[in-house]
Amino acid sequence: MKLNIKPLSKVMGAEIIGIDLKDKLDEATKKELCKAVTDYLVVCIRNQDLKPKELANVSRIFGTPKKYFIKDATVDNVPEVIVVSNRSKEANNKPKVKASHWHTDDSYMAKPATLTFIYPETLPENGGATDFINCYNVFQDLPETLKNKICDLKAVHKWLSRRNVSEVLTLSEDEEKLTPDVEHTFIRTHPISKQKSLYINPNRIDHIAGFDEQESDRLLDELYNFSFQSKFQYSHNYQKGDLVIWDNRCTMHRANSEYDINQLRIMHRVMLEGEAVS
Repeated sequence: MKLNIKPLSKVMGAEIIGIDLKDKLDEATKKELCKAVTDYLVVCIRNQDLKPKELANVSRIFGTPKKYFIKDATVDNVPEVIVVSNRSKEANNKPKVKASHWHTDDSYMAKPATLTFIYPETLPENGGATDFINCYNVFQDLPETLKNKICDLKAVHKWLSRRNVSEVLTLSEDEEKLTPDVEHTFIRTHPISKQKSLYINPNRIDHIAGFDEQESDRLLDELYNFSFQSKFQYSHNYQKGDLVIWDNRCTMHRANSEYDINQLRIMHRVMLEGEAVS
């Protein structure tokens, strides 16, 4: 079947309507879905009705879903599906917008997740948005002086960075062993599109390898201030039944906090097995 794809902004993003992902899809349709994510970076497939196991199965169209290493953060008996809520377990279940700072998923891993899938289980009245940054565009517009500065540099990514500003879960000793510090290049080439993007995670990068903290912070702040410009951004406001998929290799995102956080927001999330950053 031919997909009905409509761009959602000039920066990135597209919606797909008229398809039920629980149906048996032919190989041509699967390839077109994968291509849509590569082409638009963020894709919203409307009007889906997915239980956690069905969400995990749908993600297999695009790759292999990861079994999340923090087991009490997942849906019972579905280790690939993570529960993302605006209630904080570490603060007596008080309302809190988590992941509200720009980041890209899983960068603290040696092979970060390629795609992320979010499906809303419970939404506040106005939807509760996710904001995105097109990191292809960031890299393309980056001043040559900055490109030259970072071309041979690597950043040290950590589960809990000294520059962290969003809440992260406290890990057990066994979980900490699964997340040793890793180094990733700042300039990443997408294996499918072959385009270059700026690969940064302001919430997980601790410092630049080989730099002292002050020197590192100056350069990181310069990169972040440039990257956060509104011209690189698209905001997706969720509707019930939206399945939103994005490519972590060339985007950043954050939870938008412009809603009544006393209203419950629960999302189900899946990430695909990753690949080395290069």
